[in-house]
Amino acid sequence: MFGTARPRPVITSLPACFSAAALAAMPWLVGCQESAAVLPGDVRQYTIPRPANVAQTAQNAAAAVQGVTPPSDRESPGGLRLRYDVPEGWTDRGGGGLRLATLVLGGPDAADEVTVIPAAGTLEGNVARWQGQLEPDQDRAAAEAAVRGAVDAAETLDVDGVPATVVLLLDEAARAAPEADGQAILAAMIPLDETASLFVKYKGAAAVARRERERFVEFVTSIRWK
Repeated sequence: MFGTARPRPVITSLPACFSAAALAAMPWLVGCQESAAVLPGDVRQYTIPRPANVAQTAQNAAAAVQGVTPPSDRESPGGLRLRYDVPEGWTDRGGGGLRLATLVLGGPDAADEVTVIPAAGTLEGNVARWQGQLEPDQDRAAAEAAVRGAVDAAETLDVDGVPATVVLLLDEAARAAPEADGQAILAAMIPLDETASLFVKYKGAAAVARRERERFVEFVTSIRWK
């Protein structure tokens, strides 16, 4: 995609309102400087620098042609470099804010998302919080029973040499019948150290959580940061 950079003309018809500081920062804006007035026969040129990530760009382009989503490699503001594989049928939207990654279950316009964020807290504490998000009006005894059931049924995975936990929470409708149109939270907790973990989470239709669980586990087990 990228070869040897070719010269291209500079736009010289820019407004005269650019400050001296702006001109100093952008010397190629020659049309804003009186000494650089365009004369008949003049040819103005500048060179576009070769991108530092040209190899990765080429790799991604080749993968796109073959219909394959390339592995992601992203560094968080805190310096945590996150690497993972994108499951077939998912789309990587990248990170932003507290999210190290956002993946959609389907094409770029799909609504169902899996997010990855760093956070703190115990497994039980976070499962209780998720249960509250799923059924905010549930009475305390029923909520505690749902949390215990989800923790007891949790699946343990090896993720980059660390034991991670995957839990599935279902609301009352989804618990009543597998085919019910209920809501669910499918989440994984991956310990980073004694105080912080990565949390991978999907919240949405229970039917989607059940359908995508295998790919969710595939995604979680592909995560690397060491």
